Amino acid sequence: MKIQSLTQATGRPFPFRLLNAGWGIAHKPDCLFERADYGYCTIEYVARGRGVLESDGRRFECGPGDVYFLHRHSNHRYWTDPAELWHKLFCMVDGELVDLLMDSYRLAGVYRIAEAPRLRQHFEALAALGGDGAVRDMRAAAIFHQLLEACAETLYERTLPARPEVVELKRELDGCTDGGFRLEEFAGRSGYSAAHLIRHFREAFGCPPYEYLMRRRVETAQRLLTYTRKSVKEIAAALGFSDQYYFSGCFKARTGVSPTAYRSGK
Repeated sequence: MKIQSLTQATGRPFPFRLLNAGWGIAHKPDCLFERADYGYCTIEYVARGRGVLESDGRRFECGPGDVYFLHRHSNHRYWTDPAELWHKLFCMVDGELVDLLMDSYRLAGVYRIAEAPRLRQHFEALAALGGDGAVRDMRAAAIFHQLLEACAETLYERTLPARPEVVELKRELDGCTDGGFRLEEFAGRSGYSAAHLIRHFREAFGCPPYEYLMRRRVETAQRLLTYTRKSVKEIAAALGFSDQYYFSGCFKARTGVSPTAYRSGK
């Protein structure tokens, strides 16, 4: 069976392009970039070193673990600290989907997220992508979506009045969409009972940890169904479901449609 790309199937170009991703290393102390009415969206993760970002009248000191945004149409300049040269991971993207996701996650007005080392994995995944243009863009769109979701979650967590152990539980659940999480093991490490964690997690997030994790797995499945060519069986295995039939039942219970119907848009 021949699988058509979205462009071939609809006659419209895919609404996301990964223009570049990888490492950006300042080799000179006077390394500086300055742009007016920037045409794309670039997000950078500082792995080492320090520097300064000035964008749209705002100024930010950026160091290891920080993420900063160079928004479309922004006027910005940024440079490395001569004594601590920048080593950064970055992604440069374009397309209608970029603007839609930035607005949806309320990141259009965000310029820096400080001390967010768990976001690094998404930049590394984008930098490691292979394949041709169309396939690469589809895979990149799914990872970029995950990156923005993680950015929004990081900012949201910092406004929560939840107990620290509950916030840490949420972080662990967010990173375990392969189904490998065990609440009893987390409870043992955290020093709190499973009952305590379930009760306070429900108070903070409106559902117990198991249901929260299941929803996250289904959300990941939705992205994989939309942006990849993986079969339902392959997606079920990647997300840690015992078989594709159990996965399909869990998916339909939370979305109202089967994975196959979701992919076809029916």
